[in-house]
Amino acid sequence: MTDTACSFAFHIGAHKTATSHLQRSIQTQAAALSARGVHWFGPDQLRKPRQSVPALLGLTAGQAPSEEIASLFKAAGRVVFSEENYIGALNTPRRRPVTCRYPDASQRISAVAQAIDRKIDVFLAVRRPTAFLNAAYCQQLIGGVVTRMAHYRNINPPGSVDWHDLVLRLRAVPGVGEMVVWCHEDYATHFGGICAGLLGASAAQMVKPLDRYIHRSLSAAAVAEVLHRHALREGGDLGFAARRMLPVEDGYPPFDGFSPADHAAGDAAYRRQITAIGAVPGVTLLDPHWARDSMRA
Repeated sequence: MTDTACSFAFHIGAHKTATSHLQRSIQTQAAALSARGVHWFGPDQLRKPRQSVPALLGLTAGQAPSEEIASLFKAAGRVVFSEENYIGALNTPRRRPVTCRYPDASQRISAVAQAIDRKIDVFLAVRRPTAFLNAAYCQQLIGGVVTRMAHYRNINPPGSVDWHDLVLRLRAVPGVGEMVVWCHEDYATHFGGICAGLLGASAAQMVKPLDRYIHRSLSAAAVAEVLHRHALREGGDLGFAARRMLPVEDGYPPFDGFSPADHAAGDAAYRRQITAIGAVPGVTLLDPHWARDSMRA
């Protein structure tokens, strides 16, 4: 695949950084974007049978990119993928503490660049470490893997969330072109700019942010309910049921498994990471309002 007229962007997440909200907001305009030469592939497309990122791009040994992708790269102006699961799982079964988040991310992005034979513009959102881990823990409960937060924290210490390290590894991939990073805490502020980077300024004007949350996390009461029912050996989708019964939207306080001191330490590390990310050559860090404002508080 040697034609270079078409550019390629890949929004890789990370998980729990409003990825679903961004994806669904853009998905509403997918047909109109296609008419403008911007072809969008989000979860609705990439999670169908035989339409995963590896399947479409021919990343399995002996395979070639699908005819659909090959034809788009010859005719389209821009192809955009958004799939946070591609760089690795949010939670995986572990017995030892995590020391590196998304350890295979750079190899997987390199494989994409080699398959399509062109530069990849990479888009990544990052999030406060303690908030990220709270959300990841709740997602694990929703997924049916029930453990107590104390155990989860032992396996997933806040120090394992090092976004600067991830950015450095991705930026070092020869196939990466533009790299854009933003803070989850500033997502609403930068929504238009994120879409403009992904889709192009003109096409981005068609996309408006949905006026609702997509996947709210669990309330503290919902987490307690899941743990209680699990202890009683009840089966079924405990996390989903508890989220419906005790939702944050109804005023139940969100779950928080960290102390104020934990948050303060995590936020200090996060600010250092953001500062370091902004200094990485070839990385565009969208104005980090949260980091600047939190230092003033």
